[in-house]
Parts: sequence; C-alpha cells; structure tokens
Amino acid sequence: MPVKNFEFMTIDARRFSKSTEVQKNIQIQVNHEITQVIERSDKESELNFRFAINYTGMGAIASIKFEGYVLFDGSPGLAHKWNTEKKLPDDVANEVLNLIMRNCLMQGVVLARDMRLPPPIQMPQVKIGKQAGAPQSSGMEVA
Repeated sequence: MPVKNFEFMTIDARRFSKSTEVQKNIQIQVNHEITQVIERSDKESELNFRFAINYTGMGAIASIKFEGYVLFDGSPGLAHKWNTEKKLPDDVANEVLNLIMRNCLMQGVVLARDMRLPPPIQMPQVKIGKQAGAPQSSGMEVA
C-alpha cells in the first residue's frame, strides 16, 4: 500500500446556533482539497489537505474543518506534477482522496453527534417486517 501515514494536524468544530433552536431544511456541504504536495525523497511525497463540513439553513449553523497530511510512497515526481498542473495521477488521487474522505467523514460523524448535528453522511436505516418482492437474505454476502 503506497500510503505510509495519515495524520490530522488541525480539527476545528464550531456551532453558530444553539441546539435548542429549531432549524429547518438543514443543508450539509462537504468539500475537500489537496492544498500542497511536498517531495520528501525520490519516491515519498507529503500531500497536505483541507476538508470541511458546513451546515447551513436559514444561515450558518455549524462547521467542522480538518487539516492534515498523507504520506505517500511509490510515485516519483508527484510534487512536480502537482506544482505544474495542479493535478495528481488518477491512481494516486483515487487512493489518497478516498482515504481522506473515509477518515474525515468518520471523525465528522463523531463530532457531529457531540455537537448535536445530523451526521454528514446518510446513515443506513433498519426496516423490520416483510417487504413485497424483496428477496430473503440470511445475512451479509462476502466474496
């Protein structure tokens, strides 16, 4: 696996309205970006990122922001490509951005719960009872 390390450097969570104030039509926006790529050695690069979850309704409700870095190994010239094109190779971008999304959203769910906000991702719902036409399953399928 080319990712050697993932680390949060900053976590900032702010609520702009009290949880007792009724908020309708809450919109949740999730944004992420790679801010800088630094060459650490011939094959190792540090990718700095910013990740934000913003809650809005009739105004700003809350924000959760993360900053950190991913240490990536095995892709020489990554910083040069980033500095000239502001683009990462597709395989590197897929791996790094998915890792950032997973880690930040998991931490965001915990912080949102503590701040009495809806989670930034859709949580699965359990439905009890038979549904017409739904196939019966004995459990999770594993390949």
